[in-house]
Amino acid sequence: MKENMLDVLFYLFENYPETNGSSENNKEKLQGYLQNAGFLSDEIQRAFVWLEKLTDDEGLSEDMVNLNTYRIFSTAEKQWINTDCQGHIYFLQQAEILNTRTREQVINQIITLEDHDFDLDKLKWVVLMVLINRPDEEREFVWIDSVTTAMDQNSDWYH
Repeated sequence: MKENMLDVLFYLFENYPETNGSSENNKEKLQGYLQNAGFLSDEIQRAFVWLEKLTDDEGLSEDMVNLNTYRIFSTAEKQWINTDCQGHIYFLQQAEILNTRTREQVINQIITLEDHDFDLDKLKWVVLMVLINRPDEEREFVWIDSVTTAMDQNSDWYH
């Protein structure tokens, strides 16, 4: 039995990339498929909530768009986001791939995963998911190739 929400998300991403999660009927079908694949109901529900939060701006105030800020990670955040990932988040913001709002959303999504083994490859996946689900922000996604290449080369970490 697969017990990790991140496993559910990777399985969905790999096997159902075109699925529109907005329909309750789709969710029920997907939940059935995922349960048949060996995922626990609680983890499936957590994955659906995580996916819904990708398009949710709730809790991200307009004050967060000040580009002259430096982000200090709290002790609780450091529990889930190691120093390599913190540095990469800072780099992505400096490179203007993430703005202050998307940076905070990435951080929130990481914390929601509650993955003690969260690493740089998983961070790139989360960033990709956040940015793909923010169509209102125009971005040059030159770096997507490197993310997907890294995911293909390191596919063992999500199986």
